Amino acid sequence: MLVGLTALGAPAAQAADSSGGTDTPEPAAAQLTPPASGKVGGSAGLYAVGGGLVMVAGGATLWVKRKRAGQITIH
Repeated sequence: MLVGLTALGAPAAQAADSSGGTDTPEPAAAQLTPPASGKVGGSAGLYAVGGGLVMVAGGATLWVKRKRAGQITIH
């Protein structure tokens, strides 16, 4: 009987437990470890946006240079 229950996916410990307890699993967010500092600076978002703008501007500059040099053709 016990082997039949474990084959269906019920763990052996659960199958043997007849207390009928309604234990709910712990949420996944509660299992994550908090960051080492516990706090991110208030200007972190501004740095991320600024860094993204610098990357886009650099890519656009490179594209314009290649376009003027004739290396890029638009179909």
